[in-house]
Amino acid sequence: MEEALASDSTGLPETVKAADFVTDLARQATLRLAPAEAAVFDEVAAAWRSGAASRRAPGGGVGFGIEETLVSAVILQVVSQCLAEVLGLGVGTVRSRWRRWRERRSAAIGPRLATVETPAIDGKIVVTAAQAARLREVARHHATVLGLPGPEAEVLADAMVGAVRVLGEPEPPGDDGA
Repeated sequence: MEEALASDSTGLPETVKAADFVTDLARQATLRLAPAEAAVFDEVAAAWRSGAASRRAPGGGVGFGIEETLVSAVILQVVSQCLAEVLGLGVGTVRSRWRRWRERRSAAIGPRLATVETPAIDGKIVVTAAQAARLREVARHHATVLGLPGPEAEVLADAMVGAVRVLGEPEPPGDDGA
């Protein structure tokens, strides 16, 4: 049984901007995994949204000489790449693999997601059960590839799946938005 998408006062289905969803989820994950970075999160998110973060190494090194990785920058990159991959956000026409690879390397995903709106229920992006399983798998993989330790990668993957609404699954108890 498919559940109907919620609608706002205009009668249109509810949507959420993908970039807003990414930054909100990344902020929550950063507060849990790297609370010391809370003070710089808005600056890191602004760089991600503008595309400036994509011109640096993953994690956005800071300082001179020895580079320190910002967990918040890694989280933003993981969340945005996973949503784009699993949901096909920001994908236009069919292109060759080489062209898609080149576009991923040359174009920042933050500005591309700024214009994408996705169906939502109560502010959560709507996915199928198969997409949720794939989202968990892709999130875990991207997080470990970008340097998050296994337990932190698991927490981020769980947070990503917990932040979406899976069609056909009942609302978790106690999740009344309060």
